[in-house]
Amino acid sequence: MLSLFYLVLLITAGSNAAPCPDANPNTEEKVSLENLGPAQILQGFSSASVAGQASQTASAASGSITGGASSSGLGSSAPNSGLVLPLPYSNSSSTSSGASTGSSASTSNGASSGGGKCPAGFLNTVFNTVAPENSGWPSKTWASLVANGVSNWIGFSLETLDQQKTYNTGGGAAQVTPVLNEGQINVVMDPTYTDAAVRMLSGPNPPPYLELFNEPDFSFEGFTPLTDPAPAASNLQKLFAAPHPNTKYISPALMDANGPWLPQFNASCNGCFDQIDIIAMHVYNPDPSGVMGQITQLHSTWPTKRIWITELSPATTGCSMDASGIAGYINTLIPQIIALGYVDKIFWNSGENDTPAINNAPSSCNPSLTNADGSATSILNAYGAACGFTSGGTATS
Repeated sequence: MLSLFYLVLLITAGSNAAPCPDANPNTEEKVSLENLGPAQILQGFSSASVAGQASQTASAASGSITGGASSSGLGSSAPNSGLVLPLPYSNSSSTSSGASTGSSASTSNGASSGGGKCPAGFLNTVFNTVAPENSGWPSKTWASLVANGVSNWIGFSLETLDQQKTYNTGGGAAQVTPVLNEGQINVVMDPTYTDAAVRMLSGPNPPPYLELFNEPDFSFEGFTPLTDPAPAASNLQKLFAAPHPNTKYISPALMDANGPWLPQFNASCNGCFDQIDIIAMHVYNPDPSGVMGQITQLHSTWPTKRIWITELSPATTGCSMDASGIAGYINTLIPQIIALGYVDKIFWNSGENDTPAINNAPSSCNPSLTNADGSATSILNAYGAACGFTSGGTATS
């Protein structure tokens, strides 16, 4: 996870950001962030407002996307407030879009609903690109997570992490294990991965779930292309046309799930929403009431769909909590989310040890579930305990 970031201020109608035009099939429609200097990117934003909100709003009439920022407010009126967005890429690594068919995610992966407090498979996590650098990776890290009720994990890769260059360490490819691979939720990161995803579906081990694009409404450091809804829908038609009897599709996971991007995508995709079983959303907000507002607003728009929160954390520049405060946040939020009845999974960011904390959050507001050696933090113990799991170990924060 990187703490540096780009904010897209203005993408004109019909244009998208793509810093890697050679890898993007829609280069004629893209604008490179590399052509924008820092002064252009940040023009008109104070440092407080940049920290205050990184949500985007779009004009439905023109199809243009503009970046909006505000330092005030939480909840549905200010999604992901206080956020310096966490996305998974490394400055020194390039994205690989070759798919491996060796991963087959399990929705339980040995975990069960602890004490009946949560549905089976409810607790999950995110692994960012620094995860393989932790000394406890992968075996001890994953064992600690599973002992505390974590079932699945989502990363930023279509293939297993040893095949994804952004997860490389100084020693080369990331280490993986079969049990770790079984817990993976595969992601079609952007339009350059779609062909590989089609091949994965026809392979010997098609994944049970497939997320269709990661934050196409936001481009972080220029590593993911900002993709408008209509081109995204066009690109994904080959996946909707591909037989996938054993794979459920998850919607594009948006930075602003309650913005106009998803409705515009639905309007452009020729009935594709009939094939989308789950709506994904990302939520970064230290206010539980704000989190709940974002979730309930999304459900009101898509009342027949199940929801997965594929990135969840209070860690933002505005977070004032310490580890005990984060534990209280978890204890408040999880029962409320479960009571809604339509959220099947949450993915806490992050499962590895991140130092410094993700999103440029204060060091006290570090949401890491494991220490560098793979042992559980007090936050992981609170995460599991909220669903009735106890790891039996001594937690450190």
